[in-house]
Amino acid sequence: MADAAQIVALVETGQEAIDSMLVHSGRLTEALASAFPAVSLEAVAAEFAKTSASKEVNAKVAALSNSVREEAAVAVGIFRSAEMWLRIKTPSVSDGNNFGVDVQNYVITELQAMQKAVDAMVTTSKDYHWARAAGLDKLYAGESSETKKDSSESTEEKDDKPETKKTTSSSTSSKSSAQPASADYKEYLVQVDVRQYQNCYSQLSEIRNSYIRAHLLFAKNLKRLTDPRGEGEDGRSGNVMSMF
Repeated sequence: MADAAQIVALVETGQEAIDSMLVHSGRLTEALASAFPAVSLEAVAAEFAKTSASKEVNAKVAALSNSVREEAAVAVGIFRSAEMWLRIKTPSVSDGNNFGVDVQNYVITELQAMQKAVDAMVTTSKDYHWARAAGLDKLYAGESSETKKDSSESTEEKDDKPETKKTTSSSTSSKSSAQPASADYKEYLVQVDVRQYQNCYSQLSEIRNSYIRAHLLFAKNLKRLTDPRGEGEDGRSGNVMSMF
């Protein structure tokens, strides 16, 4: 049956997602160590101060922001697949012996909370660039340009009669008449970059930690999650395992 095949595929996808959680957490641990060396935020600010007032994006922070967005999207997909695995494992409603089902519901609730928190990180890049653009608008708000048009006249003789010839030439030039930008605007841009740098570290760390928490929930409660009523093939009840 097509429906049965679809359910089997969802179970397999969910199992793969569950098995991959520690792999993803280890990968993110390595990425964090590489992208965020052990330096103070003051040192980071000093680095960004050299380029933050530029109209170009901060390439380092932009790359980290995009990394958060991509990692968040991957994590949401994994948690969603794991949740679906659990829902397929949930037995029909019964009047008794529902402790295992309660464990399943607890884990589902935790997965949903992690999924919601991580999903909110997808917009981190958009919000950062919007805040930075607002600062740049303030910093360069006084810039203006003007157009200059030049004309000249020349006289030449033709058949012993003077003749006036008018020559008009046009040229356009841009001239900046901006007032010196407030030092606070420049510092604001530095702080926007530093804040986003720290946000990226915190968010990637949180995604990594969510993988670990989810893995532990499954590892500590695997019997109850797989066989919530302990019925098994031989019909015997399994041991009650901790939810924590």
